Amino acid sequence: MQINTPFKLEFLSLKTENFKNKKKNFIKHLKSYPEKKYPNFTSNRGNKGLADIAAKIFEKEFLILSNHFKSSINLYDAWTATYKRGDYHIPHNHGSTGYCGILYLDMHKKSPVTCYMQPWNSDKDRTVIYQPSAVEGDIVVVPQFIQHYTHPNTNNFKKRILSFDFKLLTTGAEQ
Repeated sequence: MQINTPFKLEFLSLKTENFKNKKKNFIKHLKSYPEKKYPNFTSNRGNKGLADIAAKIFEKEFLILSNHFKSSINLYDAWTATYKRGDYHIPHNHGSTGYCGILYLDMHKKSPVTCYMQPWNSDKDRTVIYQPSAVEGDIVVVPQFIQHYTHPNTNNFKKRILSFDFKLLTTGAEQ
């Protein structure tokens, strides 16, 4: 018998180097990007400029990702989302191509992490959910088409994440 695994989905995880200082620097910039209330959380999505700030402050982490993919990265969108007690995010994705990432800015040990749904059912016709372990300063990157969500925050600690979307840049020879 031979077993093949023709499909590969990479879930990348990395720790932010010197996280406390980078977080402090990033939080200072957020005063110019206030969050507004959505039905189930608050966010500043749609404010241009935060991607450039994130790229500069977390430059080393994006370089690690760039080296992994052997490609330059076009970080074209970034925003924060805050989850107070009872707040959550419904299943969604970020499009059909490219990658999305989450950097956990404020995370209590009991804060819910992002849940990722396998894009096909298991052999028992069930949805498979993947929940990576994550703490403050961790970054998780997945393909944009992966459906993901977060359970309601059940404690009084406000969970805050930095979300971002990027595409890999190809050279003329690769197109």
